[in-house]
Amino acid sequence: MKEDKITNGEMEKLIETFTPMIKKKLQNTAYQEREDLEQELYIKLIEKVDWLIYQEVPGFWEFIVDYLTKL
Repeated sequence: MKEDKITNGEMEKLIETFTPMIKKKLQNTAYQEREDLEQELYIKLIEKVDWLIYQEVPGFWEFIVDYLTKL
């Protein structure tokens, strides 16, 4: 597993980056459901960022060796 970790400040910056897009898209949603949907979108954003950062990805040579052994 990677040792890289995203800091709270970096996560906040990422959320700030996506906030205008999320707010704009929420205008297509019923007013009563916007707040709940907005919270769900932020939760999904955080989950996906964590998943992308902490997934193990093989290096180039590991990938090539694995690919060639499967041929």
